[in-house]
Amino acid sequence: MFRPVAQLPLDYSVFKDKKSVFSWAPSGAVLFGNGASVRTGEELKKLGVKKATLVTDQGLVKFGIAERIIQSVREAGIALDVYDKCEPDSSVETVERIAGLAQDSDVLIGLGGGSSMDPAKAAAILVANGGSIRDYQGCDKFTKAPLPIVAIPTAAGTGSECTPFAVIADRQRAWKMPIGGTGIMPALAICDPELTYSLPAGVTAATGMDALTHAIEAYTSRCTEPISDALAMQAIRLIAHAIRPAVYRGDIDRDARYDMMMGAMLAGYAFTSASLGISHCMAHPLGAQYQVPHGVANALCLPVVMEFNMGAWPERYADIAGFFGEDTCGMSVREAAKTGVRCVYELLEDMPIRPLESFGVTEGSLERLADDAMLGGDRPNNPRMTTKEDFIQLYRKVMTLKK
Repeated sequence: MFRPVAQLPLDYSVFKDKKSVFSWAPSGAVLFGNGASVRTGEELKKLGVKKATLVTDQGLVKFGIAERIIQSVREAGIALDVYDKCEPDSSVETVERIAGLAQDSDVLIGLGGGSSMDPAKAAAILVANGGSIRDYQGCDKFTKAPLPIVAIPTAAGTGSECTPFAVIADRQRAWKMPIGGTGIMPALAICDPELTYSLPAGVTAATGMDALTHAIEAYTSRCTEPISDALAMQAIRLIAHAIRPAVYRGDIDRDARYDMMMGAMLAGYAFTSASLGISHCMAHPLGAQYQVPHGVANALCLPVVMEFNMGAWPERYADIAGFFGEDTCGMSVREAAKTGVRCVYELLEDMPIRPLESFGVTEGSLERLADDAMLGGDRPNNPRMTTKEDFIQLYRKVMTLKK
């Protein structure tokens, strides 16, 4: 069925110079383009799949997108079970239910955003390794190869279709649990911009800002390397120019939808190698404790974090201004870096994103949020070191943003 590929452990060592050894280990294949999803069954048949389990949500069932994939798979003569009850920030319990359904499947298909693709990845671990998904928090904790995964994104944001990560909500602990390992990199990603045409403006904005955060944090991480840099730069360029038309005229601007999906995918590949930064450390507790959608949390935190980080690597933030199309000729590096930060503040102003206070976050929330942000696995890779007091001040500043 699926050809074996090299599986390297995830490595986020900080590079000391340009001659350091680094690994680049994406696996699987990508099928990208308008209408690509109708080929799902055909592609699975080529891979020798006899039975699959589809993981999705009720919204995609309601709007007929799930049926498009179901029909394609069944017309190819492949038996199919369907789990269609994924919730936002899918939980430990959801993963366990999917794993129970998929015991005799050859492959798991994650259709949707991260809330569908991530539990499919996590369930793939459980099918092969057993136990509780809590046993696999962290990187490379499983020993047996997970069930192969096919990922079909329906939003341009999470990048989960091309990353070896899953984030699962542990509601007992009010914690978003990271799970990683190259074994859960999807064997096949089917990226069809047509699946995003009907997304409302708010969802397009939140997911698009999530993708931009991935790209910018990968480009400014302490773990950058040449391949991740190239991918992150192009992702920032694409998203910076496509996100506004995708949000406000995404029903007719097909080029913007195409560029957003491409940008989100490239950003996913970039941060797979380069890691992320403290915007994600801040976003995860907001989601776990106050149910702030992940993209919204990153959208609100990103410019504040960029401003905090700017002095640690001003050359990179100056580059970002250029990726947004700003003419920085004649500016000092610091002036250009400030322009890069301003571009993202102005972008946030244009996005239909709710303010943090509307989710119930208060001054009294900040200490616990900061405690959990300090536990974020991406904190060591941020360009500037961060203390608990820094996080309190950063959350406080995010709360002052007016939308």
